[in-house]
Amino acid sequence: MTELNNTTPAPKASGNKAQFWNRVQMVLILVVFAAPVVAAYFYKPTHFNNYGDIYQPVRPVSNLMMHGTDGVVEMDSLRRQWVFLIVAQDACSAECEANILKMRQLRFMQNNDMTRIRTVFLHSGLTDELAVDLAAKYSPIEAYSSEPAAFQEWVKVLKLDDAPKEAEKDRFYVIDPAGNLMMSYPASADPNIMKKDVKRLLKASQIG
Repeated sequence: MTELNNTTPAPKASGNKAQFWNRVQMVLILVVFAAPVVAAYFYKPTHFNNYGDIYQPVRPVSNLMMHGTDGVVEMDSLRRQWVFLIVAQDACSAECEANILKMRQLRFMQNNDMTRIRTVFLHSGLTDELAVDLAAKYSPIEAYSSEPAAFQEWVKVLKLDDAPKEAEKDRFYVIDPAGNLMMSYPASADPNIMKKDVKRLLKASQIG
């Protein structure tokens, strides 16, 4: 009598095992390549050496109107780039002018990334002559004016919660490319430390 062979053919088992490990390797490859993308999507910087004051949550800056030498400028026209912002009402003090210079220098400090940044001086109540002189002195800053009522809307957006009134004066504001106010610095902030903050922001950001 012929004996029956009930064993499973070896080639089939070997093939299943090879297929399993091929799938494992494919998954691992996908994980390796997808990790940076996933991390970039979920990564939300919350502090930078606790030097700048973070707005949590970030505050969307609505499409407020400003006035430039060529007419009305909408805030939306500044989207897709980082915005450094200095504001002044009725006068630009020595601290205000020092901040404008600081803003200009910080942009230049970013070297190749400086094209991702727009420097804006927003004022209300200043004479046209003074505004033009400041813009020329600290070129390439963009100087825009705002009517008193519209300027108060800016003040509401920029206000730092629970800060004493004196801390609100002559601040340096950072708006992200999506139009969100995310950080501000007091007038006394050290530009060398601010430079490091800005570099980290630009490195972490995939837009602007």
